[in-house]
Amino acid sequence: MPRLEITGTQRHYCAVAAVEQDGAWRLFKPFREKGIRAAAFVGADRLVCLGKTGELCLIDWRLGVERARGSIPERYATIAGIFVARNAELIVVHGDKRPFDPEEYCHSIAVLRADTLETILQGEGLLWSGNGSVARLVEDLAIPRKPGAPVNITIHSDLFEVPGGGVAFIGDRCDPGKTGYGLCQLNPVDGSVQYTPLPHEPRWWWLSPSGRLAVTLTAGAPAPSGESPAHRVEAGGGRAIELWTTVPPQLRKTLLRLAVPERDLRITAMVWEPDETAVWMQAIRYSAERTEPGTPWQKRDEQHEFQRIGLDGAHSPVFHFERFDGSRFTGPAYLHFKSPDILDVSPDQPIAIRAGWVGGAVFIPRAWCAEDQSARRISEDEDGFQPTAWAGPKSSAIQRFLAKACPRPVVVVAAFEQAAIADALQRLALMIRTGLADLLQDDVLDLAFKVGGRTMTETAFFARLARERIAVVPELRTLLTTYLDVQPEIVAAKKLYRQIWGPKENQGALAPAMQALLHLDPGAHDVFRRYLDRRDGEHETHSRDVILETYIAETGWRDAAMIRFGIYAAMIQYRDGAIILGGHLDTSGLVGAAEALLSPDAFAEAILDELDRFMELPDFDPPVPKAELYEGLTDGLRMSPYGQRVRAALAARRPFASR
Repeated sequence: MPRLEITGTQRHYCAVAAVEQDGAWRLFKPFREKGIRAAAFVGADRLVCLGKTGELCLIDWRLGVERARGSIPERYATIAGIFVARNAELIVVHGDKRPFDPEEYCHSIAVLRADTLETILQGEGLLWSGNGSVARLVEDLAIPRKPGAPVNITIHSDLFEVPGGGVAFIGDRCDPGKTGYGLCQLNPVDGSVQYTPLPHEPRWWWLSPSGRLAVTLTAGAPAPSGESPAHRVEAGGGRAIELWTTVPPQLRKTLLRLAVPERDLRITAMVWEPDETAVWMQAIRYSAERTEPGTPWQKRDEQHEFQRIGLDGAHSPVFHFERFDGSRFTGPAYLHFKSPDILDVSPDQPIAIRAGWVGGAVFIPRAWCAEDQSARRISEDEDGFQPTAWAGPKSSAIQRFLAKACPRPVVVVAAFEQAAIADALQRLALMIRTGLADLLQDDVLDLAFKVGGRTMTETAFFARLARERIAVVPELRTLLTTYLDVQPEIVAAKKLYRQIWGPKENQGALAPAMQALLHLDPGAHDVFRRYLDRRDGEHETHSRDVILETYIAETGWRDAAMIRFGIYAAMIQYRDGAIILGGHLDTSGLVGAAEALLSPDAFAEAILDELDRFMELPDFDPPVPKAELYEGLTDGLRMSPYGQRVRAALAARRPFASR
């Protein structure tokens, strides 16, 4: 049976659809830019991919042939899933489910023909008829909602098929009165929607593979079997796991009653067996609370539990693994690290449990499910632990595929000589000025240089240029200033986050060229300032941790201009969250170097000038208060008599009164 993974590299994140069949991987890159939001098989030999901008691509993955392209509005693809009808004739792109979430969402639905990707209908609201019996899927959704206007769609379950060819989902407050949960059945031909109410309290609904059945966890005493869900009244009492039919929505039976409150036993998942004869419950049992000194959170030991619950009333023991003992739950659930989870419940196979933070998988033999005991602790000697590698294709195979699918722009250099290199850099600067967007792959600029018939990476080319001290400083300056001139416009036009990335991890675009320029011209910190300004400083760390550190180590605080750059560099590192500003000026040797070059008054003026300039930089997120920067800079002057004189000179200027 084929298996689908969405994968990629750090620079081409989620850009590749990988299909595995009989141990062999077939790789596809359906979109030139952005990545894949979701993908699904369509029948036995086709694959549909949804791009992050709403593009759709249908591929025959066995033949490696593109069959069709289509699109939906970009807002429909922001958070989306794909449902494919069993007959592979319809594809439904829909808002991703939000189970057990009290917030309302504006989810969208688009129904497409599976062979052409033609849109049959789409919408993000339900317009109800006068008597509230039937709704129609509509595109126009007014926020805030007015009386009689369409209501927004909030999807709380997977989509599933219903008899007659329709699709259905559990929605929240989709009815005219926006009163609670209900089953929404969509006719994909005319866009009509019928609604059947469900119990109103927030709860998970775990649908069976066919969508005919669902298990749910209720907080109150179970209602009598067959009672209308619209009139159900929850009473106080223990929680219960219930079995429901979906069409029509009706309680069939209570599968298990839980006497333990949620704060001590949290159900995290229900996984159906493929033949729909049982579900596997996954839960975390917490020990008594205890507060550790000096911590705001109450810490509790965790025990991860798994139990098979048969629809015929047969229950397995509650299983837990010695391997997972001793884990700690600290603080709210959303801060918790990766927990073990159920990986595979295929029939006639041991139950596979992904080992979470441990890595690999552990197993529960099927025969143990019939044991007549309430619980079983599985030791490390008997859990069948198997270390597992990455489930997708090898990273080297992905990189080779992307190198062919997304070839790097090539700059031809006649020979590794000054004149030829200068000419190549001039041509590259012109290419960037006139067509930077065309050189990018998503948000990455990664170049190759073909020197006399031999191809060099961007990193290797500029490293050799710097090492051999090729006299091309004017051309390097022009290249980098040209890039910095056009970069903001391209970032805005392509809706990138702050910057364009370079050839290696955590590098910005043209980082090797920037490092080469600083090596050849130590006075080029004016260009480096602009380069550091135009970054996502939280994530692009190469400029700060490698280029800046190397530059300061090679150049030193040699003149007044370099001292000024050092003040700026301290503030940019503080903005990035990399240093504590107060101690940095002294530990970097800047204050001592300034004492030999500048009077206290001149250093004070340099600090205030740099502070004023720094506050004019765009894209502070969050904004850094000027007083905070000033306080940090002056704190770094406490440790020497010279620094104390500079502090006095600063105080005499009353910076916040006069500037």
